[in-house]
Amino acid sequence: MEFSGIIEGVKSGNKRALARAITIVENNEENYLELVSKIYLSSGKAHIIGITGSPGTGKSTLVDKVASKLQMDGKSIAIIAIDPSSPFSNGAILGDRIRMSNSQKNPEIFVRSIASRGQVGGLSKSVGNIITLMDVFGYDCILIETVGSGQSEIEIMNLAHTTIVVTAPGLGDEIQAQKSGIMEIANLFVVNKADLPSAEITANQIQQMLHTESVIKRKKVPVLLTSAREDKGIEDLIEKLEVRWDEINKTGERERIENAHATYKLTESLKEKFLSYIENEILNGAEWNDIFKQVIDRKINPECAANHLFTRFLKKEADV
Repeated sequence: MEFSGIIEGVKSGNKRALARAITIVENNEENYLELVSKIYLSSGKAHIIGITGSPGTGKSTLVDKVASKLQMDGKSIAIIAIDPSSPFSNGAILGDRIRMSNSQKNPEIFVRSIASRGQVGGLSKSVGNIITLMDVFGYDCILIETVGSGQSEIEIMNLAHTTIVVTAPGLGDEIQAQKSGIMEIANLFVVNKADLPSAEITANQIQQMLHTESVIKRKKVPVLLTSAREDKGIEDLIEKLEVRWDEINKTGERERIENAHATYKLTESLKEKFLSYIENEILNGAEWNDIFKQVIDRKINPECAANHLFTRFLKKEADV
């Protein structure tokens, strides 16, 4: 497939070209890596902002309000809304579109809903490439709203410059449960639905958690109160995002973050290639059937069997 027209369209700000490029990448269409490889060379300008947290905290409404305010402030904005997907069809309900009414109606804000495709970390493997496409298109800020599955959903830190963890009043026990996971990836904490009772208590719980031994060495992380429904606290959040972006650019922190992102993307891609190679070269071989039967018959344990297969694999490759 020839991608030169699509690439030029993305670079020149053609939204139809961007939408087509995203579809190609999301569906892993033939030779999509050629498109990704060529477009990657022009990326690296946008502020990538991840928004995560448990279901019911109002993430979608918050993203909608933040996007609208950033756009009114003169920023060009794109949103990636990741919805839970069916384990059978991999399709998504795309409910986030319903809750982002302002952004959906605003032609200046590009919204793309995609399915998580069953990924444990809440991100499908195409998200990184979609971010690159939006970056090259010229968006100043790319907002990524993750599924919201709790503690396991920490992969967003491997893609975003700034990670916002959203919670809401009444989730005190859940906050404690998340202490060693999702809570530790935040650059900004937001207690949304602050018009509800106990919002201050929830904010204080987070502040106290930040002083525990596990996170005491981290820099001070702002804890903000917002009510997306009543449009309160949004300007303060925008201000903190701008301060964060300026700070990481001036201090060199951005380079460290992007180096970590590159390491993550490279290692994940290698894992995928190795697993595919193992499936094709080992799992379909006669030796696999033999050693699998030994494991079933409890003549060898699975770890020793894997070590045996891997050693034989390395020897085979060395002899080639």
